[in-house]
Amino acid sequence: MRTRMIAAAMMVLASSAAQARSSIWDGVYSDAQADRGHTAYMQNCSRCHGVTLMGTFEIPPLVGRIMPYYASSSLGALFDYISTAMPLDHPGALSPAVNADIVAYILKSNDVPSGAKELTAAGVKDISFDAARPGRSAKH
Repeated sequence: MRTRMIAAAMMVLASSAAQARSSIWDGVYSDAQADRGHTAYMQNCSRCHGVTLMGTFEIPPLVGRIMPYYASSSLGALFDYISTAMPLDHPGALSPAVNADIVAYILKSNDVPSGAKELTAAGVKDISFDAARPGRSAKH
């Protein structure tokens, strides 16, 4: 009986390790998706955030400063904000797929590497938003 309990506990631990959250640095979007996101961004976001994503005096940038702002949350936090509050003149008007494309473009614009798979609305909550690539120390 004790052996079975230990074996069951080990299986649970192994399963938990296999389900560990991925990071934005694990290639969670594709280049094609970021390209679609660029088009959607230009059509829906650039009038406020600018064509270079640098923002304005009143509108926050989507490059640089955004990384520490969302650090230690899931990518879902950024996705949910964009999905419900943007674009400012028509909040929530874009489809989940278009919002995922825009998030992919924002990640690419922040030098987060792409991968082979597409980012999906269903998967964003399982992706950790790490401001810096894991395993790299901050520069001083």
